[in-house]
Amino acid sequence: MRHAIPAAVLLAASTLALGAGLKPEQATYAVSRDGKVIGTATYSLAANADGSWTLRSETRGTGGMAKLLGLDVREESTFAAHDGTLQGQRYSYTQDAAIKHKQRTIDFDWKASQVHVRDNGKDFRYATQPGAIDRSAVAVALGLALADGATSATLPVAVRDRVEMQQYSVQGKTSIAVPAGKFDATEIDRTDAPGKVMKSWYADGLLPVRVEQPQHDGKAIVLELRK
Repeated sequence: MRHAIPAAVLLAASTLALGAGLKPEQATYAVSRDGKVIGTATYSLAANADGSWTLRSETRGTGGMAKLLGLDVREESTFAAHDGTLQGQRYSYTQDAAIKHKQRTIDFDWKASQVHVRDNGKDFRYATQPGAIDRSAVAVALGLALADGATSATLPVAVRDRVEMQQYSVQGKTSIAVPAGKFDATEIDRTDAPGKVMKSWYADGLLPVRVEQPQHDGKAIVLELRK
């Protein structure tokens, strides 16, 4: 299995030198909700000519309401290594469905220390933080932290109107089965959002083999590695 995604991370005990372990990667996930498969997600990470990296993902609805609505979600995250950490450069998110369209872009202006977010026609500008990344980069930030032996991490993540300092903590190792096979995986949970705990499981790479993302209705979107 080959996998990896981008990011920037501030560790509780030490500073992680990011970027050195990045390499082109691809992964495919089964996406389910309430125990039913509703789609497929594909991820690819590639280097750019200027030394930056771009992570692209696409999620398509293949079952249930997701298929009925023609759900198609695309994300693209471009980042670069700077002073030992990864810093976001650009991010875009587009969701198309029969009854809803969403679009968000984020530009990181490091010279001006500013983040510019355009969210469905509304503009937000705010001060950035060193090593700030977009939400798509979180998965690899955690993978890199685990590869470095960290047991916790703080991620500066640019959201709609601010940089959110997200906290993550390792919960331990467990055996986990996904469509791609069985893995001895390490669970790492987000700990600063009570009641909405995102859980990720990592095996021998930088991309998780399983992710549970809680939703507002109390259910969860689950991604499980297929290949």
